[in-house]
Amino acid sequence: MSRIPPLEKPYPEAFAAAMARTMPPGADPLVLFTTIATSPRAWEKFSAGSLLDRGPLSLRDREIVIDRTTARTGCEYEWGIHVQAFGPKAGLTPAQIASTVHGTAFDGNWTDAEAALIATVDALLDRKKLTDAEHADLARHYDAAQRLEIVQLIAFYHGVALICGAFDLANEPGTPRFPA
Repeated sequence: MSRIPPLEKPYPEAFAAAMARTMPPGADPLVLFTTIATSPRAWEKFSAGSLLDRGPLSLRDREIVIDRTTARTGCEYEWGIHVQAFGPKAGLTPAQIASTVHGTAFDGNWTDAEAALIATVDALLDRKKLTDAEHADLARHYDAAQRLEIVQLIAFYHGVALICGAFDLANEPGTPRFPA
């Protein structure tokens, strides 16, 4: 059970409208969303800072960044949601999905551009900074708007991991767990 009981139905109108835009038809809101939405202020800040819209990255690049960030931060809750909901659409193979948890940028599962994404996530989570060489490698593959999006995704999903960990959110039913 979450340390903060999630919002229950009937949902406030604004939250219900947001979920109608965000969730697949007929799907209940994620526990992450209903937990945050117990505070209208927290929900407003979360959704305003959210990167749930389409941005300058391909779905595949976006999911590699999110999956690696959530794996590296130990956030099995969010990793499982993204692997299940977006992994197939992003064309991620089982080996690549496992690599987001246990692999490296240079384990043979990634193109050069994708390896730069993995290395960027790792550098920012480990040192909170990119070296000139790491930034140059990322810039070889991604323009300025894409690089900003990459860093914002890492920061946002690091924050999601903190929320999930602080409030001990249980995995959504049926979502995958980290591979052994």
